[in-house]
Amino acid sequence: MKRIILLIPLLSFTLLSFAQQRIRVTDFGAKPNSGEDTRLAFQRAVASCGGKNAIIEFPKGRYDFYQQEGKESTTAMHLRDAENITIEGNGSEFFFHGKMRVVLVEQSQGITLRNFSTDWERTYISQGEFVNIQPDYVDLRIDPKEYPFEVADNGIRFLGEGWTAGVHDSYLNIHTPSGEIAYRTRDDHTGNIFKGRAEQIAPDVVRFFGKMREREVPVEVGQKITLYHGIYIMTGIEIGYSKDVVLEDITLYHALSTGVYGFRTENITLRRVSAKPRTSRGRVFSTVADASHFTCCRGEILIDGCAHAGQGDDFINVRGTYSRISEVVGDNAVRVGRGWFLEPSDTVWAVDYTTVSRREELIVKSKRYVPEYDEHIVEFTTPVTQSIKVDNFLENKSWTPSLVVRNCRFEKRNRARGMLVTTPKSVLVENNYFNTAGTAILIEGDLDHWYESGAHTNLVIRNNVFENCSTSGCETGDRWEWGEAPITISPSYRPTSPDSPAYHHGITIEGNTFRCFDAPVLFARSVEGLRFVSNRLKLTNDYAPFLWQKSNLWLDGCRKVVIEGNKLHRRFPAKSVELHHMRREDVESVDKELSLEIK
Repeated sequence: MKRIILLIPLLSFTLLSFAQQRIRVTDFGAKPNSGEDTRLAFQRAVASCGGKNAIIEFPKGRYDFYQQEGKESTTAMHLRDAENITIEGNGSEFFFHGKMRVVLVEQSQGITLRNFSTDWERTYISQGEFVNIQPDYVDLRIDPKEYPFEVADNGIRFLGEGWTAGVHDSYLNIHTPSGEIAYRTRDDHTGNIFKGRAEQIAPDVVRFFGKMREREVPVEVGQKITLYHGIYIMTGIEIGYSKDVVLEDITLYHALSTGVYGFRTENITLRRVSAKPRTSRGRVFSTVADASHFTCCRGEILIDGCAHAGQGDDFINVRGTYSRISEVVGDNAVRVGRGWFLEPSDTVWAVDYTTVSRREELIVKSKRYVPEYDEHIVEFTTPVTQSIKVDNFLENKSWTPSLVVRNCRFEKRNRARGMLVTTPKSVLVENNYFNTAGTAILIEGDLDHWYESGAHTNLVIRNNVFENCSTSGCETGDRWEWGEAPITISPSYRPTSPDSPAYHHGITIEGNTFRCFDAPVLFARSVEGLRFVSNRLKLTNDYAPFLWQKSNLWLDGCRKVVIEGNKLHRRFPAKSVELHHMRREDVESVDKELSLEIK
């Protein structure tokens, strides 16, 4: 009994030390619905509590934030070395003006952001509607209030808050009148005729002279096009070198790059954090790049109840990064590209380029930047061995997260794919709805372009609905065509024989419903322990088939494959499994409705 009595004062002290005081930004000069800059009021509110143990509250209203004069860019809300801080929006709208980051969280712990939306009065994307399409010109209706512009010197310039810009060469995505990515359209579907000669023929109509790209599926009157004025401009909510960060009930109507970006952070949770177009202003777009992206994090990333649409890239990307070895320097050091993903005390794998297999582990002792190469010298605590050689890679073992994605909606309103994930830790994707223009789930492992690392060891995709995915999928197999099948597993490593080692291990696709307009359901390369079980394949007639893959399952260099308990609609096309660089015995079981074709 005495021990219990002695513990009570200690417990009370602990609870008091973590109690959050409430601080209202309006007490520090913020004026909702006034159009005045809120940035300094927020800074004063954070300073008043020393960045510790506080709920910083925005009484419900509209709050504006402005790019700082003379600065290349500005962060609206900055938390550094903060602990146990909550930013409570109470349903407020945050509007930004100019080149701005919404929130930067760095070197902080126990941070919660919740209950607000983000938007720009003048977005860094404009949009037009095709009202006339001729062989040598097109007429585009552009709302001059939403997307101010001027036509001068035979060309168009779009006007922003402190900026002017033309039309960026990237994306130029075509949307249906309802906002979906149009069937069989991808990036640059028209060609960028919007950089050439232009003539304003009405207050809200501009004629662009030139020939659009010839496509099998042409653009139609009434469809809309997104005109980007830059890509990867500035992240929206950025989280770095932090721990235990939670985002809840946030709507990202716009951000200047990725909506939420996490880097070297342990434990990130997103609940009901959604990027979506502000349809009340007629938009079909939201963020300039991914809705969310996480690089070299650890602990658990939880994505729950999010619904994204209109973003300029994928729903979510969770990955590590391969660092290519450019030079072996002495006995225990190398020069690498992308060395910023490595820090002292990190454990790294040496990765053989030819087989993409992980070799021995090394611990980083130090690193230094080499400006003439724009690379880093990385020193290890022990001597390097023969597998550390030029053109091989380093992969960070210390910073790899597990991932749970559940109860989310992936809509056919953003360019490219649904979700991308490469991590050696456990991954669970369950109870989601996928209706994507490209592949719904892309699993890579990339040594030849983006260098996104993370060969899987335990990935489960279960109880999801995949509906009419890949309406902008691969017609020819080109890598820019947004994916071969609703689930695409396509590491850059390519098997060359039935004896080639596998890159990914332990992938289970179970209990899902696929409603497809075409034959492909799965494209899988270099997986050992692949299970496709108890799924339901149903045929729709919503779109005409066109995808290059003609089998239901296309398997290349896979081992220990189980295909059983699946139910196929009687009219589902193909009813086949195609094998490449495989032996018949690599498929341990297969449903009797499916034929095996060894190529």
